[in-house]
This record gives sequence, C-alpha cells and structure tokens, in this order.
Amino acid sequence: MLHLKECALAGIISVTASGSLAADFTVERAIQFASSPEEAWNVVGDFCDVDDWHPLVNSCTLKVIDGSLHRILVLADGAEFVEKRIAVEPGLSYTYKTVSSPLPLEKYTATVSITMGAKSTVTWSGRFSSQDPEMEKAVAEFYETGLTEIEARLKN
Repeated sequence: MLHLKECALAGIISVTASGSLAADFTVERAIQFASSPEEAWNVVGDFCDVDDWHPLVNSCTLKVIDGSLHRILVLADGAEFVEKRIAVEPGLSYTYKTVSSPLPLEKYTATVSITMGAKSTVTWSGRFSSQDPEMEKAVAEFYETGLTEIEARLKN
C-alpha cells in the first residue's frame, strides 16, 4: 500500500520535475452488506466518526470555521488533513471537501453514502485533480482500507 506521505513527496517531485497540467480523477469504491442501512450508519457514523472505523485515521476533531463544520484528521503517520462538510443527509450521507492536505490534490470533494436495494451499499466516492497519477491509486487504497473495516464490523 502506498503511504500518504510517500505519495505527497512523490507528487512534489513530479510537479517540480514535470510542470505538467493536473489531471482529473474520479474514485469510487463500495461494499454491499445484508445489514440494514441503520446498522451500517451506526458503524459509519457522523462526519467525525471516521477515526472510530478507519485504521489509518488516529484522530478526528471537529471545529467550526467561518460558520462551517470542519474536521481535522490526523493519520497514523502524523499527516494532518482539514476537511469541510458541505452537505449532509443524516443517516444516509455526508459530503466534504479538503481545505488543506499534505498531498498534491486539488479540488478534492468526496461523499460517503448508504443506499438500500436488494442489499444495502456503503459507497465512498471522490473527485479531485492532481499532477501525480499515483494519487488515484492512493485515494482508492485509502477508501478500500476504510470500507474493508466497515464490512468487517457489519459482519460481527
């Protein structure tokens, strides 16, 4: 698995070396489960509950900045991210955008959502721009790690 700090360093080197234009990326990962959406939301939780289930997130702190709810995430490697919640449907989804990050990402916006069907689904999708094509893989792996943990908790 790519470590986020290594990706950030690789991105800085690549931006400096290439000077190329940023590419747009869309990453979406999902898991299906037999539990009810309510049970899944109890695992996913609200905007700052990500530190309860994502193995790479050490802590999450909520802060209101300019009237908007933000979370400050500290990862296991010490990297810090500030993300602003931009939409919420309680019990169903939340959408956020990155305000600051050590990674070479621009215009990062993501949504964590739960939908019901023949089986319920937790989906984590994001869009962003980056000059480093490795960021697509790094974001996908971050989503997969978190969703794998959610899936394990839903099976218990």
